[in-house]
Amino acid sequence: MLSRQQRQRLPELLDVTSSGLGLLDEKMLLLVFRAANWDPFLLCTSARVCKRWADILKRVIWKEFCLSRAPKMVSHLLSGGRDGGIPGGWEPLGKLMFYCPGCHASNHFIAKTIPGHFVWKTKFSRTSGKQFLVPQCQADILYISKICEHLDNGDDDDLGLYRGIFRAFGTSKTRRMLLERGAKLEENELCPFCCDKVWSMNDAKLVPPSAIKGLGAYEDNVEYFVCVNGHLHGMASLISASDSEFSAEE
Repeated sequence: MLSRQQRQRLPELLDVTSSGLGLLDEKMLLLVFRAANWDPFLLCTSARVCKRWADILKRVIWKEFCLSRAPKMVSHLLSGGRDGGIPGGWEPLGKLMFYCPGCHASNHFIAKTIPGHFVWKTKFSRTSGKQFLVPQCQADILYISKICEHLDNGDDDDLGLYRGIFRAFGTSKTRRMLLERGAKLEENELCPFCCDKVWSMNDAKLVPPSAIKGLGAYEDNVEYFVCVNGHLHGMASLISASDSEFSAEE
């Protein structure tokens, strides 16, 4: 409820000037999204209503969404930032929490195109993230999602899609190794979360055997990318149960 002082200032609060957004809109949207349990569908739809709402979501609401969905992970990510912020911004981090970006064929990965889609619940793990780091970079902290499985793709293999984020990527050993190895940013691939440039970890020879084993994937068909802000997205051809059983029998 607005205070008496705020009610008296309603004309001023509703006014959007070059110096800022209407306070009433901001508080109203916070109450609405909190009551809706930070429904990602509602957030995405509301961002299209008008520029004012889109600005409020980008500046305030996405941060609250992230803090409500993964408070421990977000708190840890914030503690590694130089300026107390999230590299790439809050909206890409929010998108990473509920959006599987799908996949398409790349230089090191053969697969049919799978469109991106919402994922209602996703767990991110630091322990699983260690599997995606080469031995020289084990001091880095990487949160990786649970695999989003796309099974029964006709003649194609079963696919596993995954995403993640580095803590303090700008000062990480992984980034340092990418630069030391002269890894080039991909020309035809962008981060699906922040739309920034990415490195192919395959091209940089930074895909460890532990990642392939942890994914339960074929060795020659695993790929993941890391963007300049530390967002990760990847795909893998999963070994089917029948293939595992056949290998065990042999």
